[in-house]
Amino acid sequence: MAKRRSARKGVLDWWQTVLDETKDLVDDSIERFRDENEEGELSDDIADLKQAVADLNAKLDRLVAERK
Repeated sequence: MAKRRSARKGVLDWWQTVLDETKDLVDDSIERFRDENEEGELSDDIADLKQAVADLNAKLDRLVAERK
């Protein structure tokens, strides 16, 4: 009977390890996916800021030209 109990415990320990590793894999994959999306949003924000600065520079250039 003791041998059967230790075999069952071994299977349960193995199954717990499989579940833990699978959960870690899924968590890491989700985290990577979120990081990639944040980087994409960041590059979009940077592009928007560059466009806003270029628009402001153009407006300043027009104002300076009008004053002359």
